[in-house]
Order: sequence, then structure tokens, then C-alpha cells
Amino acid sequence: KAFLGLSVARLATYEKMANSWSNRVKFIVRYMYDYDNNGVLDRNDFECLAVRNTIMEGNGAWDKEKYEKNKDVMINLWNQIAEIADFDKNGEVDAEEFMGGVETACKGKAYVGLPEAFKFFIEGQFRTIDVDGDGSIGIEEFRLDCVSRMAYPTIEALDNAFKAIAEGGSLTLERYKELYAEFMSNPDEGCVACNLFGPLPLLD
Repeated sequence: KAFLGLSVARLATYEKMANSWSNRVKFIVRYMYDYDNNGVLDRNDFECLAVRNTIMEGNGAWDKEKYEKNKDVMINLWNQIAEIADFDKNGEVDAEEFMGGVETACKGKAYVGLPEAFKFFIEGQFRTIDVDGDGSIGIEEFRLDCVSRMAYPTIEALDNAFKAIAEGGSLTLERYKELYAEFMSNPDEGCVACNLFGPLPLLD
């Protein structure tokens, strides 16, 4: 029993650290924006994300018009990130710089108060997860999104995360926007938005 109690306590401590605001911001850098996995954000990441999102939205099909729109959104997002976070002006943003930029531009703000480029990205991200285009994310779409980024030993971890954020068995765009903003802005380790991308890893 004592061992079990210790294990539960350790798990709770791990989850609190993984759900900390700084760890969440590092997660966004590593798993959402650093698409070429070189450890820093630069314009190339966002050009690559424009290609990825166009293919994801089209379920594998290529739509040049959608790509041009996605590219505009992504380049605007990179320009916004560079403006608020590229403190040494070297054309790259590392995790620490990004954290400083997000703290200034996003921390403590609801969706409506986020920089415009971030809002466009969040809405575009929603469309890549909403595979069937019905305007909401179901549990199967949520699972697909999570396993495209991370490895999980059980499905229960994913399903429990979805249950924590879903309303009526699905996740609408409005709810997704609200939770994404909270994920970036709310320092509380217990906020429900910590579940938006599935259980989080503890990053260095």
C-alpha cells in the first residue's frame, strides 16, 4: 500500500510538472511548430506547415488555392512570432525566446485577446483535425491527432483526455479556440485545457 501511495504521489507530481505553463509552451514549440525538428523555429517550419495543413485538410488531395491561403496564414504567424519572440533578431526562435514572447503576448488572455496570426493558426489547426468537415472534433478524430504526434501505451489515456474537454461527446470550433487560448495563457496546472492535445510529456 505504501508503494502504491508513493507511485500515485509520483504520478501526480509528474502530471503537475508536465501540465505546467512552461512545459506546455515547450510542447507547442516542439510538437506543433518545429516541423523540421531542428530545435528552433524559423520561416521554413511554417512553409512546411502550410503544405502539411493543405494535405491534411484535403484528406491527401492538393488544392492550390487552399495552399496559398494556408501559406499566407503560416507566414503571417511566423512574422508575428519573430516580432514578439526573436529577441536577438537572428531569424530563429528557440523555446526560451518563444516562452518570453508568449508570456508577453498571450499569458492571461482569452482567445479574443490573442494576436491575430495565432487565431488564424488555431482555426486552421482545427480544420486539419476535423477530418469529416462536420464542424466538430469527435473522439476518433481526437485520437488520430494525438497519435500523429506522440506515442501512448493505452487508449484510456487519450479517451480520458477527450472526455475532460468534450461537451456532448464532441469538441466544437468555439470550444477548441477557447481551450487552445487557455492552454497557452492559463498558468494553472489543473486547468482543463491541459488535456487538449492528450496527456503531455515532461520536456527538458
